Parts: sequence; C-alpha cells; structure tokens
Amino acid sequence: VTQRVLAADFEGVDRFGTEALADVEDRLQLNATAFYYKYKDLQLSRIIARTSVNDTIDANIWGVELESIIRPSYNWLINLNFSYLHTAVAGDQFFSDPRDPGGGDPNAVIIKDITNGAHCAVTGAGARSFVGAVNGSLGLRAPTAFPADGGIASTGAFSICNVLTAQSANPALTGLFGAVQVLSPGVDKNIRGNRLPQAPELKASAGVQYTAEFGNGMSLVPRFDVTFTGEQFGSVFNGNVNRIEPFVQSNAQIQLNGPEERWYVRGFIQNIFDDNSVTGVYVTDASSGLFSNIFTLDPRRYGIAVGAKF
Repeated sequence: VTQRVLAADFEGVDRFGTEALADVEDRLQLNATAFYYKYKDLQLSRIIARTSVNDTIDANIWGVELESIIRPSYNWLINLNFSYLHTAVAGDQFFSDPRDPGGGDPNAVIIKDITNGAHCAVTGAGARSFVGAVNGSLGLRAPTAFPADGGIASTGAFSICNVLTAQSANPALTGLFGAVQVLSPGVDKNIRGNRLPQAPELKASAGVQYTAEFGNGMSLVPRFDVTFTGEQFGSVFNGNVNRIEPFVQSNAQIQLNGPEERWYVRGFIQNIFDDNSVTGVYVTDASSGLFSNIFTLDPRRYGIAVGAKF
C-alpha cells in the first residue's frame, strides 16, 4: 500500500464564551458557562497499513456547564453539576472507515487480503460478479453478506488485492462486468455532522457531605459522590459498533479532622459497585483483525490516607 505523507498545519481554534456567577447569602452559589469553539485542522488518528495516520478535520463545538454549591445549613454541603456538549464535524470531510471499508456502498465488496491481512474495497455495479470470477480462478469463494446486525451494507470476501487491481484492467472482465475500482484501504465516506470521539453529550454529578463537630475541636466528615457520563463514540465514524454506553460511578469517603485541622485520617472507597463500564475504544489495524482495545473504569479501590499540616 502506497500512501502520501503530508505535513499538517497547526490546530487552530476560535473560542467564544460567557460566564455568570451568583451567590445568595452564602447558602447558594451558582456558576453558568456557555461556550463555542470553532476548530480548524483538528487532528484525529487512525491506524492504516500498520501506520498511525493523523487526519485533520474542521469541527464545531458548543455547550453549557452549570455548577452549584448548596448549603442548607452550616453542617451540610451539596454540590450539583451538569453539562451539555454538542460536537459536529464541519463541512464535507471524506475518509475511509477502518471498520467499514465499503463506505456503506451496497455494491462494494470488502476484501480481506490473504497475503498480508490488509483491506481493500472493490466498487462498481458489477463488483460482486467481478470478485466472484477472479476468486474462482484463485480457488477462493465468492462474496458473501455480513451478519445482519453488523451494520455493513457491502458484501465481503477473502482475496488478493494486487490480483484484483491487475484484473480490473483486463478488458475481457470489464467487458463482462463493467468498470470496477480497487480502493485501498477503502471507500471514502462523508463524515460531515458526525460527533467527535470521546465527547459525551451529557455529564452530571452530585455530591453531599455532612460535618459533625465535636467539643474537643475535632470533626468527622462523611461524603458521597456520584457521576453520570452519557453516550459517546470511540471513533469519529460513529455507528453502533463504536458506541460507548452511558455509565455511572459512585465514590464515598469519611474523614476525621484533628483540632484546627492540623491532621486528618481519611478512609475512602472508589467505584463502590465495582462497575467495569467501557470509557474508551481504540481500533487496531486490519492486519491484526481490527480488534478493539477498550478502556474501562478502574476496579473498586479502597484505602486509608493520613496527613498533617506543619
């Protein structure tokens, strides 16, 4: 596979934002922020032919963030946070999807090269018949459909991309099946309007703590926190295969403070329910089967921390 290596411009961003603050008698603090980012040449990575490739795209991002601290009484403290994030690829941007080299074309045939494990795609109205004829001479099977729940409109076959490329210029075959193209690594498709990876639309968190004070100047502060992260995608190509489900994480701690808070002992537990939700996805090269590396929440952890002030 021969590819051009081009130097990319620096990423550029135009930023606009506004913020509003409110404080009501030390009982309620509110912070509201709205922002808009216009990115130019934002860099996103793919793995193609065992090589990391950085694509540059334009994108528009806007959102709102709300933060609050509530004190119903001297001893109680509650914090509530919420954010909404909208991301979209701006303008027409064409790239081949490593998970769908056919680019959504029902006439295309996705080829898994038996010599090196790479992908290519054969396009054209007669692509299936063309691949079937060439594969027949190689002792390989004709194209077949992908599983219905895979979201792949094209058919697929094992073959040899170099042989298909050479035979696409064979007048005898083009006379029978019409003009075909062999594209490596695949058919480019327009990702305009797609959401950016690792950018959940919704996030929310809540925390509550109570301070119990003792006559000797010591205090005991239990606290509980919960965070929600909404749906996101592991790739700019989006699609169900790249979808990351929403997840929730809960943490708790209890802290004993010495007089004048000169020392403390804190016990904590993170990820109370030992949730192993996926937080990110990274797709490898076609030669290794396009397996996905997934990132998950850290397992449940608990411990004790001790500190002092001098």
